Order: sequence, then structure tokens, then C-alpha cells
Amino acid sequence: MSTLTPPSVLSPMDVERASERDGKQYELINGKLREKAVGFWELFIAIRIAERLNAQFYPREGAASVEFPVYCFTEPNHGRKPDVIFLRNDRFPGNQIPAGDVHVAPDLVVEVISPANSGIELDVKLGEYLAAGVPMVWIVNPSARTIRVYRNDATTRLFRAPDVIENEPLLPGLRLTVVEVFPA
Repeated sequence: MSTLTPPSVLSPMDVERASERDGKQYELINGKLREKAVGFWELFIAIRIAERLNAQFYPREGAASVEFPVYCFTEPNHGRKPDVIFLRNDRFPGNQIPAGDVHVAPDLVVEVISPANSGIELDVKLGEYLAAGVPMVWIVNPSARTIRVYRNDATTRLFRAPDVIENEPLLPGLRLTVVEVFPA
């Protein structure tokens, strides 16, 4: 008689240990590790966006970071590692940037499309972020040199390379020409 071992459900702490052990980036999807492939090109674009956000908002109003674990979903063993997150200071516990993972919905999530992303995967991520209360999600397409902005009020807008993202209530004062985030 054989005994079946129940599948193990991993926790956010397991993700951190696995990343340190393997030197890889992981997301925790329904209690299972999923490696997140991050290319230089996509990370470069993400860093440029985070730099612009921090130049505008840090330290007075908020902070942005790249590849930071977020656990703001209804399932406790489900977390994503968006390419960029931005949070206003009042969303941080004690108005301080946390030493560990983020457990609140960011004000902005940015996903930079890479060759490893499928359309279905991006659609699932977008739905998860909006359902978790993220008010704004940017999907950045390096090949098309576009940023599509999704808001939790069900509106969306496509910005092309010469367009300017500005007058966003969540990002007061930010003026970003889309082409600025893409390498020449």
C-alpha cells in the first residue's frame, strides 16, 4: 500500500529562502513557487520608471522599487513580484519603507512585457492586481514602445512613444514622456 504525500503549500518566507538559495527570482502562486524570468532589457526599463517616480515623489510623498514581493491578495500564500511598485508614504506601515515584503496593495504596479510573458499570464496578473485594490496598473510593451494604463474604475488608455503621461490623480505632478523610459 502506498501513501500519497499531500502537496506542500509554501509561504512567503519559503520564497525568500528559495531566492537566496538559488539566486533566482520567484513569485508565490497559490502556494507554489514560479520562477520569474527577468531580462536585462526589461529590468533596465523598470529601473528607469522607478527612478522617475522616486525623483518626483521620494521622500516627501512615496517610494518606488523594482522586483519587490507583494502579498496583497485574498489568498495568504499568493504573491507577485511586479517589475515596479509605487506606494504613497501613508500606505507604508508607520509611514516607513518596510524592511520586508509589502502586504498592502500598491498605488501603482508596473509590468514590463518580456518574451517569457504570455498574453494570458499578463491578463491574469492584471485581473489579480485590480481585484486586490491596486488603483492603477501599467503594462509596458518595449517592442511597441507603449504603456497601457489600466485603472480600477475600468478605464484604460494607451500611451505611445511621443505621448505624455500626466495629470494622474494618483501621481500628482508626474510628467512622463513615454519614449523616455525606453533605451535608444
